[in-house]
Formats: sequence, C-alpha cells, structure tokens
Amino acid sequence: MNDKYRLAVVAATLAGALSIAGCTKPEDRVHESWVAPPAGEVVEDSTLTATIKSSLRTDPAVKDLDVKVEAHNGEVLLSGFVDNQAQMDRVIMFAWMAEGIKKVDNKMSVKGGGSEVSN
Repeated sequence: MNDKYRLAVVAATLAGALSIAGCTKPEDRVHESWVAPPAGEVVEDSTLTATIKSSLRTDPAVKDLDVKVEAHNGEVLLSGFVDNQAQMDRVIMFAWMAEGIKKVDNKMSVKGGGSEVSN
C-alpha cells in the first residue's frame, strides 16, 4: 500500500515539473553557447591596417620584415617574407590581436624556404 502512495507522489511531482518547464518561452530554454555572439564594433579597414602595421613596427623581432598588410571588411591578408616560422607566428599573432579582426589569411613565405608556408 505504501508503494502506491509513493508512486502517486512521484507521478504528481514529475507532472508538475513538466508543466512548469512547458510554460517557459522557447528562447528562454536556448543555452547561451547555441546563440551567435553579438557582432562587435566595425573597425574601418584603414584603421585595422594601420593598427597592425604599427604593432609590427614597434616589435624588435619583426620590425624590419618585408610584410604587407591588407584589410577588407575586417579580414586581413598578410603577405611577404619572414626569416623563420617564429617571426611568421608573431606577425599572425599581432594581426589577430587587432580589434575588429574577423579573419587572418596568411600568405607569407619563409625566406630561402623555397615554398610558401601558410597558416
């Protein structure tokens, strides 16, 4: 007899919980990781290019490199030559650090490497 009451209480609790969950709006049940992040501020391409070039000029490890920086709608194209992979990684890092960046396309080559190295 005791088991019948226990089963009834569990069923009533479950039904109550389901009815409360059904009262929320669908958008309230969407986890934040499933929603696209809000768009950041749009940064002018000329500002983006100038910011990256300035960062490169002030860093002793990459200031004398022959690297070209072009920005189009927040996407940056890096081209030119570096002496080694560490320098290439550093240039890419500075590009990604610029505010407003959406994508970095690496077309730089290591001098004397013979072939283009892309990331």
